[in-house]
Amino acid sequence: MNPQRAFVTLWQMRNHGFITVVLLAILLAASPACILAQETDFRQSFAAAYSLFSSGAPSQAKDPFQRTLSSGYALADYALYYLAVIAFQESDWQASREFISRLREEYPRSIWYHRAELQRIKIEIAEKSYPEAVNALRSLRAEKNLKHDISEEALYLQAQTQEAQGDVFQAYSLFQELRTIAPRSRWSAAARREVVRLRDQHPDLFGLITVTAIADEADRLVREREHGAAEILYKKLLNQDLGPVLRLQHLTKLANLYLSIRKRSEAIPVLEEIIRDFSSSSEAADALYRIGNILWNRNDNSQALAYFMQLKENYPDSQYSASAQFAAADILESQGKNNEAIPLYSSLPKKFPNSQVGEDAMWRLAWLHYRSGNLLDANATFGSLAIKTKQERYKIAALYWQARTSEQLGIHDTAIRLYQQIFRQGQESYYQALAARALARAGISTPQTKAIKPAAVTDQDLLSYPEASFHLVRARELAELKLPALAVSELDEVNRIARQHPRLRWLLVEEYANNHAFSRSVAVANQLPGPASDRVFHRFPLAYWELIQQKSRERDIDPYLILALIRQESLFDTRARSPAVALGLMQLLPSTAGRMARQLGQAAPANEKLFNAELNLTLGIQYLSDLLRRYSNNRFKAIAAYNAGEAAVDRWEKEILTDDIEEFVEQIPYLETRQYVKLVMRNHGIYKSLYDQNQ
Repeated sequence: MNPQRAFVTLWQMRNHGFITVVLLAILLAASPACILAQETDFRQSFAAAYSLFSSGAPSQAKDPFQRTLSSGYALADYALYYLAVIAFQESDWQASREFISRLREEYPRSIWYHRAELQRIKIEIAEKSYPEAVNALRSLRAEKNLKHDISEEALYLQAQTQEAQGDVFQAYSLFQELRTIAPRSRWSAAARREVVRLRDQHPDLFGLITVTAIADEADRLVREREHGAAEILYKKLLNQDLGPVLRLQHLTKLANLYLSIRKRSEAIPVLEEIIRDFSSSSEAADALYRIGNILWNRNDNSQALAYFMQLKENYPDSQYSASAQFAAADILESQGKNNEAIPLYSSLPKKFPNSQVGEDAMWRLAWLHYRSGNLLDANATFGSLAIKTKQERYKIAALYWQARTSEQLGIHDTAIRLYQQIFRQGQESYYQALAARALARAGISTPQTKAIKPAAVTDQDLLSYPEASFHLVRARELAELKLPALAVSELDEVNRIARQHPRLRWLLVEEYANNHAFSRSVAVANQLPGPASDRVFHRFPLAYWELIQQKSRERDIDPYLILALIRQESLFDTRARSPAVALGLMQLLPSTAGRMARQLGQAAPANEKLFNAELNLTLGIQYLSDLLRRYSNNRFKAIAAYNAGEAAVDRWEKEILTDDIEEFVEQIPYLETRQYVKLVMRNHGIYKSLYDQNQ
């Protein structure tokens, strides 16, 4: 037996008694150099084979893959799978079957176990053993813990196989089922093409002839984000005599489609038709609110006010009635009509006691008093909100501004007591840092405790989890080979096993981070039990730190501000994609990315390229640098513009007349942007306290 296989065998027998431990010790003492040399040889063989396989030279990969099979090498199951695929591509069904059989017999825990079965079924399909293939595909799809992509491919193959047997009805049904259950997968896109083909071949069977068929297809296309095709079908429906119920339904869907892809100008006439022709419906109230919002966001406040007031007066029971009243009050306040705004704000909490908008109104009412110089009423309203609110974001905020107004009123004891309460209770809050600065102004120091990194979890914690050990060994070997995507797939299996085992999850956090899967490491760290302070280093990692340091030096930007922004934008997920098609680490819109690329003398990148961490950081940091220059290095305004756009912040600079940046932030009209700025600046403070040696 070669030394490495002996090592693996003894490791698997470690629970069989003391003799195993003794033999293992003898083996390791006798031939560590030999084991290390063999391990290096196997790793080099696998690396060479994988490089050839993934670069389109599978035939040349066979020999180096074969060299890893008899060794007990950690990635032997990978080699078996790739050899099975190569044999299949070469039409050597027998060899492919043998590799698959060996993989499934020797490595039942392998992440390739189910995919190998799918590969075996492909052989049956290639051999035209269709009934056997269909039964096997059904069985595979019923397997527990089957990955979505395997299940989706299996369903696609099942549809193809049914068609090969001559059952076009079942094939069509299965392709449509795939589109329904996985609308944005690559297999759904393939299924959509097959559906179009079958419709062209059999228009009498599958043609979009009835209203129901057209409507169902339009709805599917929306879920698949095929917005242009969906728009065409909704318009086709609306050109028919539908009757009032269906017409309202499809007008609403078309309006929703336009709004989801930011075609607001196209949405307005559709919404106006709903208001005009279906005035007694709840959809009419919704349409009034949506048009009001479009106009409000365009700064066409007078017209927006008319829509909001019409909704408030004509549809008092609408789900949007409270929001419309709040928006109307906001517009009146912006027009300097405080006497009209105050009653609207004041009545909201009473009229809508269970609505979040009531607390929003109390917040705005307090600020209206504050800006008017009516500090006593502002102080009382902030204090009342701090007691009544059910929202944590308002509780600490209201306490802080109650403290600020108390300080301005000369009630210093109350102010200091409130600042101290905020400092104690506002862990990881934007306001904790503000409270600390306020106390420092009063000459009162606050305890500064430096976070301590927790001790690393050792592999000893794995002894009770042999299944986790199986995957972790492979993850580490793949990491050594610089194959992080495959390593993360193995770690995902550990994560599935580890859900009820905190110690194992601690280890998983570190392993994910080592493979640059920071979004996963942060997500797992957030779920761990215990105080948040125990996990703070894992929840605020130095992700992509070398790249960020390099690019921040080039643009003279604080690297911790970049980290803080990325954490809020994408949680370090390089593949992040928002509904508005903001992409990658810094969530760049393609239009913004193109503008920054041209500024740097580069061609506008394709959307897919924005998932590349280095390119995304280059363009995103350039954009942040531009914003900082535009707003005289004011980080708060630059961050607000990163979220809401320069036009919005330029407008707010004219409307919010204050030199106090804390006051400016609190008066940002967009709730999302206001919260975004606070969270990014909170992140920035935490990063500085954890890692900046000058703090």
